[in-house]
Amino acid sequence: MSKRVASIVQWTSFVVGVTGLTLIKALNGHPVITKWAIGLAFVALAIFLCIQIFRRNPNHFRGKKAVDSAWRALLTRADHSVDVFAGDVSWVQDNKTSISQRIGAGVVVRVLCRWPRTSGQLKQVRTLIGAGVYVKFYPEDLIKVRGLVVDAGIGAGRGTALTVTKSPKSSISVTDQSSMFDYSALRHLPANDATQIDMLHQLFESAWKSFPQGIILNKTVPSIDELRKIIGQVEQYERLGVGDIKLKKLSVDSLYSCCRTVKAKKLDRVWGLLDAYQKFGIDFFEPCKVETDGQKGTLLPPIIEQQVDGKLVIVDGMHRLFQMATRTEKQQAVCLVVSGAGALPSTPIHFSEVRMSPTKVPRSENFANYDHDLFRDIKAIDRSLRLS
Repeated sequence: MSKRVASIVQWTSFVVGVTGLTLIKALNGHPVITKWAIGLAFVALAIFLCIQIFRRNPNHFRGKKAVDSAWRALLTRADHSVDVFAGDVSWVQDNKTSISQRIGAGVVVRVLCRWPRTSGQLKQVRTLIGAGVYVKFYPEDLIKVRGLVVDAGIGAGRGTALTVTKSPKSSISVTDQSSMFDYSALRHLPANDATQIDMLHQLFESAWKSFPQGIILNKTVPSIDELRKIIGQVEQYERLGVGDIKLKKLSVDSLYSCCRTVKAKKLDRVWGLLDAYQKFGIDFFEPCKVETDGQKGTLLPPIIEQQVDGKLVIVDGMHRLFQMATRTEKQQAVCLVVSGAGALPSTPIHFSEVRMSPTKVPRSENFANYDHDLFRDIKAIDRSLRLS
């Protein structure tokens, strides 16, 4: 705005000077009329100047209705990506059709929002996740920015952004109580605001990497017979009876492991799950219904096989247990304990001997005395539960 004002003032000064000289010359010999004419010219130009300075900026939106319209316009025109800085996600209900259409067209939509503190906010987040939006939560009011960045990842000078401000009204009309806040938004276009768009994009990317995956959990209580049918997808568990299966809380100090390492990359993903267990007040790792990244499914506890000599050996869920033991104060977890499954695919080691590896280790190295014919295909369970 400052460059625009300076340009207008410079141009106006020139016009006023020329106009004054022209009138003096044209009305030579009529000083009173000349003064009046010059005065009127000044007034006219002053009005013109005010109109030019304060006329509406087409990229500045005021009022909730105008801001909502601008927000929806950016959503519907995205070709590559939409990154949203949100507080709550109250806007999702009015925009869910647009969001679904963009995701259906291959647009990646990511939302950073506050942890949902009410059932209504949780329902709104569910709507996002159900539509295929990637969601991450941040605590309280840690992120102050509100708005969205569209297509900034395509390349320099290609993105668009909208930053939104929301402030309490100084007074509320008796006849209009539709909102207790004043809304305004500024649209940033690459021709003039490439630097601001790039900064917003970098800020989002940095924040996105800092927070765990947004996961919604609901505790479920399957019967032992239901659990038997679910894990029966694995060949070694097909013949197990109801008496061979128990849900039991175990200490990690009592456990052994089939494998020697856990992958560092997978541990990062598990942290979001642990965060969800804690926030929803559910014990590690009770059976749960899970909603995340457009997927729904059931998550079973870690599977532990009890050997004839009494050893409790982890065959699935090592990353969850390792992350719980090393990054939280909790040292006990609900596990699915099975017995009578037969010989293990490797010689077990104590849980305390398991180490973190930056890369995936071949099975022949990750398992001591590995026997492929005895390997448990646990992914068959995941496939049946539709959750990877």
